[in-house]
Amino acid sequence: MGNTMGTKTVLVNPPLWNAYAPHLAVPLLLGDLRARGHEAAGYDLSIECVDRMLSAPALEELARKAAARAAVDLEDQWARQRALLAAPAAIRGIEGAKARLRSLDTLHDPDAFHRARRTLRDALWLVSGAFPSCTFDLVSNACAYSADSTAQVLAAAEDPDGNPYRWAFDRMLDRDLFLDPSVGVVGLSMSADTQLIAGVTFLHMLREMRPDVHVVLGGNYATRLVDRWQRRHPLFDYVDTVVTGEGEGALAAVVDGLDAGGRAGTDFREGIPGAVWDDGGILLRTPRQSVDISAAACPAYDALPLDKYLAPGPILPVFASRSCPWECAFCSIPFASNSFRQRPAAAVAREVGRLRAEHGSAYFMFVDEIMSLRTLRNVGEALLTASADVHWYGETRFAAGLDGELAQLLHASGCRRMNFGLESASQRVLDLMRKGTRIEDACENITAMLGAGVPIHLFVIHGFPGETPEEAARTVAFAEAVRRLSAHRYGVPHTTWGGSPFVLDVHSPVGTRPEAFGVRIEPPAPEDDLSLSRDYRTDTGLSQQDSLRVAEDAAGSAADTTVWFRAAGDPMAREIEEFTFLRACAGAPQPEPRPVPLYDWPPPEEDAQVALGPGVTSTRVPWPATEADTGRAMALYNPAADRFLQLNWTGGGDLRQLDGLSWRDLEAWLADRDCHYLGSAPGATAALLLRHGFLVPSRRQARPPAARYRAEIGTGTENRNGTRYVSNPVTGVTIRLRGPAAATWQDWQDRQDGAAPPPQDDGVTEALVRYGFLYREPAGAGRARPEHLTRRQAV
Repeated sequence: MGNTMGTKTVLVNPPLWNAYAPHLAVPLLLGDLRARGHEAAGYDLSIECVDRMLSAPALEELARKAAARAAVDLEDQWARQRALLAAPAAIRGIEGAKARLRSLDTLHDPDAFHRARRTLRDALWLVSGAFPSCTFDLVSNACAYSADSTAQVLAAAEDPDGNPYRWAFDRMLDRDLFLDPSVGVVGLSMSADTQLIAGVTFLHMLREMRPDVHVVLGGNYATRLVDRWQRRHPLFDYVDTVVTGEGEGALAAVVDGLDAGGRAGTDFREGIPGAVWDDGGILLRTPRQSVDISAAACPAYDALPLDKYLAPGPILPVFASRSCPWECAFCSIPFASNSFRQRPAAAVAREVGRLRAEHGSAYFMFVDEIMSLRTLRNVGEALLTASADVHWYGETRFAAGLDGELAQLLHASGCRRMNFGLESASQRVLDLMRKGTRIEDACENITAMLGAGVPIHLFVIHGFPGETPEEAARTVAFAEAVRRLSAHRYGVPHTTWGGSPFVLDVHSPVGTRPEAFGVRIEPPAPEDDLSLSRDYRTDTGLSQQDSLRVAEDAAGSAADTTVWFRAAGDPMAREIEEFTFLRACAGAPQPEPRPVPLYDWPPPEEDAQVALGPGVTSTRVPWPATEADTGRAMALYNPAADRFLQLNWTGGGDLRQLDGLSWRDLEAWLADRDCHYLGSAPGATAALLLRHGFLVPSRRQARPPAARYRAEIGTGTENRNGTRYVSNPVTGVTIRLRGPAAATWQDWQDRQDGAAPPPQDDGVTEALVRYGFLYREPAGAGRARPEHLTRRQAV
């Protein structure tokens, strides 16, 4: 039915969704509405919000907000102080960092890439530090309000001091778009729980602006959420109609019904598939139907700001099939997406060609829940026939039939990454999961894909009910072996894997029939009425807490090495899927863990002047616990080397007073103010400041010919399940030591007099030096201290 009354529809994708590529939902529904004759506009509020928050003017305002607000606890206080330390570098570098992340050239420049990611991390720290108990890292968006509680979600919508989205929307929401009197329908697509607080915040503001507009809510998460409600929920204060399941056709029917029956009527919804609405406190529903996707409209990406996503390309989502024909025990996909269907492959290839011509991008992601072997073959052949000249990736499952011939076809059609749901390397656990896959097929599929030059990614679930610790460890070892095999035997360096702990979804088979899986579900807290996951207990295998520990230990695991590197607490340390795919397309190397080089050390000459390193910032912090103790500690940040340092600083003075001091005077200055790092002597604290670039000397001593190693001061150790973890709080690096590596580290710790240790692993020693746990101290560096300092060595 045509748009006879001229009602305009605006479709909105709220935060937080992927900041690296657009979401398919809004462009797909826009294309469907336009194909049916309706006027419609799109608004990717997610990327618009992220881009605005990650801008110099917004970061400057957020820095002022962070400085002015009170901390709620010690952890929040440190997050606030960290934000203030990182603020100058973040504000100065954010626009350049975004430009580098959007450039294909950066893929070939690892240093530029790491600098851009580090600046982005600093900016995200600043956003987080401006709000109490907030973590904003483009993956999660936790704040002081819980998305599991209706009361808290509604409260967040009105709180710009505690909700970063309300703060942002107040400043950047395109009100003119929604105040346009021709706009009669606003549709909100909510695909994940990370969008709930922001989505409700937007709807609250929309109701204030336009109480007359008809609001439609849809998306996978909305479908799963509303399915559990029988009576009116407060969300219906903001929403007139919920479209569950698929939106093509149904959304157009809402617009047609409003045009035909007037905005006061509700009867029109009785003919709309998947509609849910409030009728006097009772929710009425119509059955969902599967959409005929054979003639799906082309996504309308012209409505989105494709230049604002934080990856080159852009990488455009497309689909060749919908839903999934399997019912894995852990998955709720079939519940929310109706029956499995496939599009004609020729139509898919034509759509890819059209999108490439319109937007100039050769990069595509197939967002199918599962690309069956038939879909893969048909799409591969169609892309080759159409000479599409594109690169793409998608997701499939291990199955007999994915052989070398099919893998070669996929590579020839442009496939440069394929995601597989491995889940477990134990056939027994796969059978518990009702996965329907065989390890033998997985091994054959892996070698076929790697042999064709297609990188793969393996998804792993840690701790499915009934899995034993040995089976969990075997899966990690298997995934690591595949990664090594890909890089070393097949020369395919872009193969990856990632694991997550098992999450019990209420709509999954485990959630609906827990007794069949030996699981007892714990009821949620009364206030957590929106939660779609559940805590659980199981009689056998790993517990829920065990699965969390296994996932944490496995993150970044490298079974072929004795030393494992990670940047502790760094949300930017993980590699982003879109960048791995683009690197494979461009033949760019995978980024390696960044070493932690120490600044050139021997010490300066006695009378050499020192100066603050470029960009070093500092701030007073409370220590040990309360605001009343502010002034007893000083936190420093060196953005050039990405180092943080907190000094006990009970005396007066300012960091800028260090500029121009001689090396001799520096030690005296530190001693007089009782300024030290973890009780270290003034000379050791001064050396630490120099080694990590907080201070730069005008002259150094000539390097002696011989050197000895010492362990960096402040290093902390922890033993977990027989494995030693060592952390350096200055560099933010944690390493895991296995076998001989633990003994080598202990040797160095036991020999602080500089004596040579017994025979040890030189490779481990080099790794310890590279990641900042050992430093080379020149022979003779331990010179005599000035007489006035010798009495204070125990400070």
